Amino acid sequence: MSFFGKIFGLKNTTRNNKLPEFIKLRQFENSLEELLAKDLFIARKDYKYLENDFTELYSTFKELQKTDTLEHFCTKNEIDKNRICSFINNFSDLSNPQGSSLIKKHNDEFIKNHLVKDKNYLDNILKKVDPNINLDNEQRTVILSDEDHMLVIAGAGAGKTTTVAAKVKYLVEKRGIKPEQILVISFTNKAVGELRDKINKALKINCPVTTFHKTGYAILRRQETERMTIVNEGFMYNVINNYLKGNILENPELVDKLILFFGSYFDAPYEGDDLNDFFNYISKSDFSTLRGNIGKYTEEIINKRTGKRISISHETLRSQQEVRIANFLYMNGISYVYEKPYPYNILRSRKPYTPDFTIIQGDKIAYIEHFGITEDGRNNRYTEKELERYKKEVNDKVTIHKEHRTDLIYTFSSFKDGCDLIVHLKEKLIRLGFVLEPRSPKEVFEMIVSTEENKYISKLVKLICSFIQNFKTNGYTLDDFYKFRIHSGNERTRLFLIICEQCYHEYSKRLKEKHAIDFEDMINDSARIIREEEIKGKKLDFKYIIVDEYQDISRQRFNLTKELGKLCNAKIIAVGDDWQSIYAYAGSDITLFTKFCESFGYGQELRITKTYRNAQEIINIAGNFIQKNNAQIRKALISSKHISNPVIIKTYTENVDRSLYNGKGGKFYLIGKTVENVMDDILKENPKSSILLLGRYGFDGYNLCRSADFKYDDRKGYLWSEKYNAVYLNFMTVHRAKGLGYDNVIIINARNDMYGFPSQIQDDPVMRYVVNTDRTIEYAEERRLFYVALTRTKNRVYIITPQQHPSEFVLELINDNPNICIQGELNYHNKNEVVTKRCPICGYPLQLRYKKTYGLKLWICSNEPEICDFMTNNLNGEDMSIIKCDKCRDGYLIVKESNDRNKKPFLGCTNYRQDKTGCNNYMTQEIYRMQHFHPQ
Repeated sequence: MSFFGKIFGLKNTTRNNKLPEFIKLRQFENSLEELLAKDLFIARKDYKYLENDFTELYSTFKELQKTDTLEHFCTKNEIDKNRICSFINNFSDLSNPQGSSLIKKHNDEFIKNHLVKDKNYLDNILKKVDPNINLDNEQRTVILSDEDHMLVIAGAGAGKTTTVAAKVKYLVEKRGIKPEQILVISFTNKAVGELRDKINKALKINCPVTTFHKTGYAILRRQETERMTIVNEGFMYNVINNYLKGNILENPELVDKLILFFGSYFDAPYEGDDLNDFFNYISKSDFSTLRGNIGKYTEEIINKRTGKRISISHETLRSQQEVRIANFLYMNGISYVYEKPYPYNILRSRKPYTPDFTIIQGDKIAYIEHFGITEDGRNNRYTEKELERYKKEVNDKVTIHKEHRTDLIYTFSSFKDGCDLIVHLKEKLIRLGFVLEPRSPKEVFEMIVSTEENKYISKLVKLICSFIQNFKTNGYTLDDFYKFRIHSGNERTRLFLIICEQCYHEYSKRLKEKHAIDFEDMINDSARIIREEEIKGKKLDFKYIIVDEYQDISRQRFNLTKELGKLCNAKIIAVGDDWQSIYAYAGSDITLFTKFCESFGYGQELRITKTYRNAQEIINIAGNFIQKNNAQIRKALISSKHISNPVIIKTYTENVDRSLYNGKGGKFYLIGKTVENVMDDILKENPKSSILLLGRYGFDGYNLCRSADFKYDDRKGYLWSEKYNAVYLNFMTVHRAKGLGYDNVIIINARNDMYGFPSQIQDDPVMRYVVNTDRTIEYAEERRLFYVALTRTKNRVYIITPQQHPSEFVLELINDNPNICIQGELNYHNKNEVVTKRCPICGYPLQLRYKKTYGLKLWICSNEPEICDFMTNNLNGEDMSIIKCDKCRDGYLIVKESNDRNKKPFLGCTNYRQDKTGCNNYMTQEIYRMQHFHPQ
C-alpha cells in the first residue's frame, strides 16, 4: 500500500434546523457544556458546527435585542433573559475570526494541567533516542497543542527536529493516531534524512517522511499508468538553448523581436532615483554593442608608450542609450566610429573634441551627440549649477558644428513629444539624406549564434530558465503571460515575455514528447489532481501533515499543502523560522510564513525560543541585527551558554607591497593569511575544534585556495591548510550551511563589493513578476542570510573583512555593539560606498576601457562628459586627468610614476622616449591643481 493509504467516501451529516427556539437554545448550552467538559485540546473544527447550526437562532435573538423586544419575547415564552444574553455572548465569542477567548481559556487550562499530568511521560519521551534530551516547556506546549493550523516558530538551534519527533510520538502513543496517518514533509533530502533518523529509525515509528517533490510524484503515480521520466533544470537549459540557436529561425516574426531585444533592450536601463543604486548599475554594466559582440569589430590599437598592438575585442560605450544608437546604426547599414576626434582643432581645449559618433555613408559624413538630459533640460541627478554647465556645453558643441559647417544630429534622454530617441534619430538621419539599409534579422541572428563566446544567447537562456522555473513555482499558467504583458508599460518587458512564452511552449512540447515531468510540475499537477479528487467527494486518510522548514514555502507548495489538508480533513503543523528565510530566488514567499493565520484563514502561533547551539551573547548580537527589519516576527531567544568575545572581526589591508604576494594568489593570499591567523587562535584554545568556513558564493572557497596556503576539493567541500594539514576544515556557502552547527565559524568574504556580503547583485527587472522580493528593508534577504551565517557557530564567529572596503553589515554590527572585538584597523568612512573606484572629481563610478584616441587603456568617468570628462591611465595620479601636451603636436600628458618612491606621480608626455629623446614636457600635481580648478 502506498503511503497515501485508502481513499474513503465523504461523510454527510444533516442537522435538524427546524426546532423551536428554546429547544435549540438548550441544545447549544448542552453542546457547549459537553465540549468544554472534554479533557482535550479544542481546535476550531471541533466547535465550528456550533456556529453553523445556531446562526439562525443567533440572528433571531440579536434582532430582538436590537429592536428592544427581547424582554417581551422572554416573558411571553417564559425564557430567562440571562440565558439568551449568555448565548449571544458565547456565540459571538465562538464566531470571532481571531479565535474564541472561551476556547482559549479551556485550552490554556488543558496545557497547564497536562504539563503536570504528563510530566513523567514528556520527561522520557525521547530518552531512548538520547538520554540527554530534556524538552523545555515551550516544546512541551507544542506537543500538547492541537489546533487545525499550527505555526511553530523555532529559533536557530532551538531543537526543531527534536520537537517534531516528539510530536509524532505523542500523536501515536497518546492520541491513537496511526503512523501511516501522519505525513511529514520537508524540502531537501538532507532534512528528510535527519527526520527519518529520529522518527523512523530511532523511534521506530513508520510514518511517511518525504520531500514535496516525492509527495507530488506519488500523487501523480496514482493517476499515471506509465512511469514518467523526471528531468532536472539541465534539460530545460538544453531545450531552450537549442531552440534559440536553431528552431526559432522557423518563426521570422519572433527572430525580429529577438534581434530588437538584443539590439535595444538586452540590458535593462536603470529606472529609479537613488544615486547609490545608479552607481551600482553603472559599475556592473559593460554597455557593449551588437557590432562588438558578434565578431565584426576587431580593430587594433597601438599603445603609444610601448608600441604594443592591442586588440579591441568589442566596443564598450558610456551608456545604455548610446548602445541603442550604435546598434540602430549597425542594424541599418550605417558605418560609424565611436568617439573619433573631430577633424578641427578647438582653441584652448585641454582635450581633443570627440563627438559620440562619426557616421559615414558614401561621401556623406555627419556627427551624432547624445545628451543625457531631457529635451527641456532636466536630469534629476544634477544640481541647477551642473545643469547650467551641461546646457552651456550642449550649446558650445552645436556652435562648433555650425562654425565648421558640419552636420550634427543630437538626441536627448527623452523628448517633449514622448517619442523614443530612436524615432527622432531615424527622422534626422533621413532628413540629412542617409539611406537606411536594414540588415536581415536572420543574417544578424546567425552571426550571433555562430560567434564564439557571445554574451547574448547564454545569458538570455539563463534568464528565461530562471523566469520559467519561478513562473511555475508560483503556480502561474499560460494565461498569465498575457496578463503580465497587458499590465506592463515597458517595451523591454513585453518583448521578453513574448520570447519567453514561445520558449515555454517549446519546453512544454519537449516534456510531452519525452513523457517527462520537471520538479515544478510535480507539485502543480499533484495539487490540481487533489482539487479534482476533492470535487469528486473523495478523501485521503491522513490526520496530520507536518511541514518542516516552512520558512522556505513557495506558493505552489503552499497550495499543495492546503489542498492535501482539505482532501484529508487533516491538521497542518508548520515548523520553521522566518529569520532564516533565504530562498526567494527559488520561489519561496516569506509572507506565507509571517502571515500564516491569514493564509490559512485562522490558526495558532507557538514559539520555541530556547536555543541549544549559540551562546546568549551571539543570540543578542544576531537577534538585534535581524530584527532591524520590522516585518520579521519578534522573538527573544534564550540560551544557558555564555562566551566572551562572541564575534571577532579580523581585518586585513590591501595597501601592502605587492611583491610580498606576487605568485602566491594575489589579493587572495591576504585573505588566506588572515584565515590562517584566525585558525591559530581557534586551535590554540581547542586543538580539536571543528571549523566551518562560510562564503557568500561557491567561488569564495575556490578564491581562497588560489592562495598557496590552501587547497580545496569543490566537489566535497573539503579544505586543507598547508600549515594545519591534519585539521578538518569544511567550506560551504551560507545557503548550504543552513541547519548545521560547528564549534567555530569563519566568514571569509565580508566585503563591500558586488560579489561581497551583502551581495549587491540585482535581479533582472523582469524577474519581479515571478520572484517575491522582500523590500521591507534594504538587503532584506541578505540580512537573513547573514543571520544564518552568524548562528552556525557553537562558540565564536570570526568575520574576515578588508580594512579599505568592509561590509556594510560588519560596520552595522560595530555601530550597534561598541564592545565588539576588532582585530586590525577599519575605514569607517566607506560605510555607504557602493563601488570601489570612483571619479576623484565628481564621485561617479569609473569604467576601465580602451580609448582609441589615446591608444591607452583608461579609467574613464561614467558621468556625462559635459559635466565631467575625467580620465586617467593610472589611479595613483588621484585627480590628475589626461590633457593635451602644450609643447608638441600630438602628445598627451599622462600619469607617470617616478623611480623615487618618495616623489609623487606626475603628468608626462606620451612622446617622451626611454632614450630620453622626444618631448620631455611634464607637470607636477601641484601645478596641475593650480591650473585646473575642479568645481564640486
